[in-house]
Amino acid sequence: MRIALFTVLFTVGITATAQARLGENADQLVARYGPPLSEADQKGEGTKIPLAKAVFQKGGFEIDVTVVSGISVEETFKKINGDPLTLEEARFLLSANSQGREWAAPRVVEGEQLWTRDDNATAVLAQDGSFTIRSRELVAKEAEAKKLEQKPSLEGF
Repeated sequence: MRIALFTVLFTVGITATAQARLGENADQLVARYGPPLSEADQKGEGTKIPLAKAVFQKGGFEIDVTVVSGISVEETFKKINGDPLTLEEARFLLSANSQGREWAAPRVVEGEQLWTRDDNATAVLAQDGSFTIRSRELVAKEAEAKKLEQKPSLEGF
């Protein structure tokens, strides 16, 4: 019993230091994690969605953040030591990113745990042990870009 309690407290303590939240702006991300290790702006020609990416490290985690229009829309968590994130850690991060909504029970899709919210936000605990949370805004922008790709238009020629 003591070992189980210690494990839960340790997991929550470690994960708590690495909890970003979708919707945070660049200043909030830097306040939470410190300066990014790297940044990339992907607004070049041929890019379907203008976005920027930043990589942070904190509390034994690497956090890859995708930013669209100055707001965090996707966050991927990986342990620096290569260990996979546990289901408990994923649930903790889901709770931190609920934004007042409920996540549905996970489904297993191709060996990965997949959660969805009623606003179309998604989260995936991947087979490689990483955990990615995607906002409804990013999901919508990607769906829109895919539609445009599938339905070419001569408008503006």
